[in-house]
Amino acid sequence: MSASIPFAPNEIQRRLRRLQAAQRRQRLDAVLVTTEINRFYFTGLAASNGMLLSERGAPPAFHTDFRYLTMARRTAPWLPSHLLWRPALEPEVVAGLGCGWRRVGYEGSMPAARFLKLQAALPNVEWVNATPMIEELRAIKSPDEQRRMRAAITANDRLFAETLRQTVPGMSEWAISAIVRREAERLGQGEAFAAIACVGRGAAECHHQPDDTVLRRGQPLLVDLGLKLNHACADMTRCVSFGPPTPLWREIYRIVLTANRAAVRAIRPGLPCQAIDAVARGVIERAGYGPFFGHSLGHGLGLEVHESPSFSSACATELAPGMVLTVEPGIYLPGRLGIRIEDVILVTRNGCEVLTGTPRDLAWAVR
Repeated sequence: MSASIPFAPNEIQRRLRRLQAAQRRQRLDAVLVTTEINRFYFTGLAASNGMLLSERGAPPAFHTDFRYLTMARRTAPWLPSHLLWRPALEPEVVAGLGCGWRRVGYEGSMPAARFLKLQAALPNVEWVNATPMIEELRAIKSPDEQRRMRAAITANDRLFAETLRQTVPGMSEWAISAIVRREAERLGQGEAFAAIACVGRGAAECHHQPDDTVLRRGQPLLVDLGLKLNHACADMTRCVSFGPPTPLWREIYRIVLTANRAAVRAIRPGLPCQAIDAVARGVIERAGYGPFFGHSLGHGLGLEVHESPSFSSACATELAPGMVLTVEPGIYLPGRLGIRIEDVILVTRNGCEVLTGTPRDLAWAVR
C-alpha cells in the first residue's frame, strides 16, 4: 500500500473557518490547539511539537520548532508558520501575543504542567476548556471525510474476509492476529488498533489480549479489527463458529444481533445518543442478560478509533447528519463465551446508512 493521501488545502481551510466561527460564538479571543491529533485535523501537518493559534481578527498560524518548520511552509504555504525555537519558550511567545486577550480556549487534555505554565504567562486571562467545541466540530464529517471513511470500511471488510480465509483450526490467537497485522499493511496503512482475536471462552473478556490459545474444530472465534486508510480508521467485530455451535452460543448470537439491528433502525437525527444505547440495552435486558452487557453501545470514528460522540447512557449529544459511529452490542458470560457484533454507521438526513458490508446473520457465522 502507498502512503496516506493528504487532505486538500480547501478541506483544511474549511475546518479552520469552522473553528473560527465556533470561536466567535464562544466569544474567545484566541484558541490554542496543542494536541497532536487536533493540530493535524486543523492543519494537515504531522508534527510531534507545535501549537496552532487561532486569534480573533488574524489568520490562524502554526508555531513549531526547527524540525518541522520547512515541512510546514512547503506543504501548507497558505498557513503562516513561525519558528518556536524550543517548547520551553512557548509561554513566553504566548505572553507576547496575548497582551489583549481576555478569554482563551485551550484543550482540556493538555498536560497540567504545560497548562500551568501558560496560565502563569497570562494570569489575568479567563481560560475556557475548548475540547467540547473541538469535538463537536470533528464529529460532523465533511463529504471528503465521508468518502475516506467509506473507503476504509470497505477495505476493512476485505481485511476481515482475508483473515477469515487464512484462519483454520490449529492456529493460535496470536497467529490469527498476525494475519490481521500483515493484511492491514497490504490493504491500508496498518492497523488502527491492535486486533483482538478470542477463541472460545476467551471472548468473554471484552478486550482480550491474543495469546497462544489454539482454535479447535467446533470452537467459536471473535475478531475485532480495524485498519487505517488515508487517515480514516475502520472498526468491526464479527463472531464465527468453526463447526456446529452450542445452543447457548446460538441463543446469545441471536439476541446480540437483534440488539444490533434494533439500534440501527432507531438511529435518526435529533435523537440523543443515549436513546440509541437504551434501545440495544433494552433488547438484552429483556432477554435476561442485562448484567452481561457492561460497555457502551458504540463510539465515534474518524481520525481516531475512539472519538466523540458515543452511544452511551451518559452521552446526551444529539445525532446529526455526517456523524460516523459504531454500533456494537455484546453479551459476555465469564468462563463460557462472549459475542459482539459491531458495524459502522453514517447518520443521514432520514436515519442512517450501515457502511460495514460484512454479513452478520447466524447462518453466515457458522462455518
